[in-house]
Amino acid sequence: MTTRHDSVTQATRRLLGFLERTQIADGSWCVPYTGPNFLLPLYVITAYLTQRPISEKDRPRFVAGLLQPQISDGSIGLHEESVRGAVFTSAISYVALRLLGEKPERPELARLRTWIHTSGTPTKAAAWGKFILSILNLYSWEGVTPVPPELYLLPKWIPIHPANISGYVRIVYLPMAYFYGRRWQAPLDPLLRQLRTELYPQGFETIDWPKHRADLAPTDHIVPETLVVRLIMPVVRFLEKWIPSFLRKKAIRLTYEHIVYEDEQSDFTRQAPVNACYNTLAHFVEGKTALVDRSWRELPRYLWQFPTYTACQGFTSSKVWDTAFTLQGMNLLGSNLAPRKGIENGCRYLVENQVIDELPSPHRYHRLPRKGGWPFSERRNGWSIADCTAESILALVEATPFLPQPISTKIITDGLHFILSYQNRDGGWGSCDRVIGPSWIEIFNASHVFADIMVDHSYAECTGSVLAALALVQKKFPEMESAAVDRAIQHGVRYLTKTQKQDGSWEAVWGICFNYGTSFALPGLLAAGLPIHDPRIVRGRNFLLSQQLADGGWGEHPDSCLQRRPIPSEVGLVEPTALALIALIATGSKEDPAVSRGMDFLLKTQQADGDFPPQPIPGLFYRTTLIRYDHYKRAFPLKAFATFLQS
Repeated sequence: MTTRHDSVTQATRRLLGFLERTQIADGSWCVPYTGPNFLLPLYVITAYLTQRPISEKDRPRFVAGLLQPQISDGSIGLHEESVRGAVFTSAISYVALRLLGEKPERPELARLRTWIHTSGTPTKAAAWGKFILSILNLYSWEGVTPVPPELYLLPKWIPIHPANISGYVRIVYLPMAYFYGRRWQAPLDPLLRQLRTELYPQGFETIDWPKHRADLAPTDHIVPETLVVRLIMPVVRFLEKWIPSFLRKKAIRLTYEHIVYEDEQSDFTRQAPVNACYNTLAHFVEGKTALVDRSWRELPRYLWQFPTYTACQGFTSSKVWDTAFTLQGMNLLGSNLAPRKGIENGCRYLVENQVIDELPSPHRYHRLPRKGGWPFSERRNGWSIADCTAESILALVEATPFLPQPISTKIITDGLHFILSYQNRDGGWGSCDRVIGPSWIEIFNASHVFADIMVDHSYAECTGSVLAALALVQKKFPEMESAAVDRAIQHGVRYLTKTQKQDGSWEAVWGICFNYGTSFALPGLLAAGLPIHDPRIVRGRNFLLSQQLADGGWGEHPDSCLQRRPIPSEVGLVEPTALALIALIATGSKEDPAVSRGMDFLLKTQQADGDFPPQPIPGLFYRTTLIRYDHYKRAFPLKAFATFLQS
């Protein structure tokens, strides 16, 4: 009779076989990191504006990629799994399709255009949509939310100075401030003139642009503007009239200096595709042909080629992140199962992609130290991230038994120093930044479609990851910054204690959502030394138990992120089930009936080739926009299987 232990062992072997076949030459695992529907249109628009036309061979694949997420009513939503459209993404997608040479009478475009008209035309688009259309000369700067470049000239102690804003957002609004300051618009050509007619049946010249700045369709008004924003915008517009031209020119020069700095410090890979596209266009506007050429050698790295269409990724890859999680599962396996060669190659990738240099003049350019950290994708990106660093340290330290020689202590020391430097005052950790400015500057969020963007807050999932890494370093290298590590762990536990919900859960921001946050927080607290009978652990465990579905799995609907309450999915999903099992086994017995049912769910879901079926998108971008983490369905089940076999 086959026991569950035997079944899990067989499933592990199948999954390892799949992972060994898909590990690429550099030692990583590489999967698509797509999801948001505003990325590919911006890429196409940038190609058009910088006079780098997409080849005739590639055009059909780009067209297919733009139409791939079209909803039955003709619209295009914020992300690939959107069930309702947004004027923002629908409008720029329509424009991109026309720039690629598609005819307005094509049925898909006709339906898309009709939906845009019915929804109120692009005058009803969210702020980012209006901004992109203004650059294209398909909207007026008079109807755009101001992004004055003079903010960069303010003293840094003023809360709204860009230095006090989350790095992810600051790096996007940097080129936006440049373009807004210049009021640059593409020269009107026949196609753009025709697009004005197609987008605005009421007549482009008849529109009262200023009154439409915050005129939004319900689909584009997901995150309401605060009263402060509504009151301050007319004031900003009035004050702009009195800004001396020499001051505006100075601010524009400074923002462009920052743009060049960011490009150079990332070897022109850039942090993400939005600022990559905007920065490329800024170089074009400045007449820097060599920098435009350099940009276009790197921009295609953001593209992912699916079998029938091209998509644009949120980073150049998620390779560091996915490789670290995969190695963690492999490291937990016994010597009879662990794939030594795969572990060695994966560790090689992580070692080669640790950030080993410091930024020049980081304070001047509003950057924090980065040396010793790991980015999300690859070293060239240059943006070290707290939980990417933590997960990489966990993977490398735990791999020691399978490596020909231990990982250099300098690698671990540098990573540890980076993590310690990124702890926030509340005891938690965010992602690419510390919290610099006051949390109340969130009231200035005027994106309309993204939540909590102004501050890189502390997050439960990031803090759980970091606590686990710190505890492992403390155990394996007790002499390494022992006092600082002790303090950091104590403060991290304090943060998770304070942010635990009444139902025992923790809310996540980068995954969906309460199951995800709780599944990272519990192992972090256990690693930090809390016993399994601690009330915080018991409450968190009970929350996970309460969320198990009838089929034995776990799953959560994306709406839980916006409504900020757990909303179960209709059926179990692979990633949350695996994460819940990891946390439950760590906090109790693997013989628990809930664990048995969850493990059976994974076993019956696994495919014959060792992989798991396609899953709904599990990742999140500022609470509203889903983004793919396709490797979760392999890395997390592997770790769940290994945890079960080890316990």
